[in-house]
Amino acid sequence: MNLVRGLVLAACFLGAGVVVAQPTPVSVVTETAALGGEDVKVDVYRPQDFDSVGVAVLAHGFTRDRMRDRDLAQALAGAGIVAVAPDLPSAVNSLGNGDAVEGLVADLERGALGLPPTSRARIVLIGTSAGGLATVIAASNLPGLAGWIGLDPVDGTGLGTLAARKLRIPSLVLLADPSVCNLFGSGRLIANAASSHARTERMRGASHCDFEGPTNKFCRTVCGKGAPGMADAVRREAVSAALAMLDSPPQDVPDAGLPTAPAVAPQVAPEKR
Repeated sequence: MNLVRGLVLAACFLGAGVVVAQPTPVSVVTETAALGGEDVKVDVYRPQDFDSVGVAVLAHGFTRDRMRDRDLAQALAGAGIVAVAPDLPSAVNSLGNGDAVEGLVADLERGALGLPPTSRARIVLIGTSAGGLATVIAASNLPGLAGWIGLDPVDGTGLGTLAARKLRIPSLVLLADPSVCNLFGSGRLIANAASSHARTERMRGASHCDFEGPTNKFCRTVCGKGAPGMADAVRREAVSAALAMLDSPPQDVPDAGLPTAPAVAPQVAPEKR
């Protein structure tokens, strides 16, 4: 089992563009959990062939639900990371959703959703669009996390910028081309506010819809269609970064200085002209 896990991590660090050559079988169960005072559905994706290397908590975008995290959750579990994808309790309250994510992390630390107790240092937060805003708010209040990944996050209020300034953990922000759906590239405000331990990648040719999966025709109509292969490239980046973060020792230690985010080879498609 350790050999399989080592091969997965090696693929990540070599930057070969493929996280796992042969994805492992994945199981998924749907649980009910109390988040933000609401009972919501939570999908838990688990690798079946070897022990997990950690947990990723996913957060969907505005007016979306946990099903829009399915493709990324399956890819994470196939790479050896348990993926926890909840329905967020509020459609508009980013602070409330941030509190809900914090509560979910606390539950996972104690042992929840059929999972054993998981140290905060073995948990990564990954949020898409408004979920990126909710998770950066949560991450700013959870010292000791393995890392935070924002998938074209949005910030129309400045809350994300304030939260990003507090981060002292490895972080990655992936950005689509500016459009009305990402508030004309507002995620760069979050990225710019983060310190030197954060890394930003502009996925040129990507639509806001490429950061959820599966997406739908409505999203492509409103937000635009990305270049071919961009959704796969985003997923590879997110999985590779999560693996690297979970393989690193805890880095959010008082007075320890600002760590540098793990280097992950970018998978950026050529800009479509």
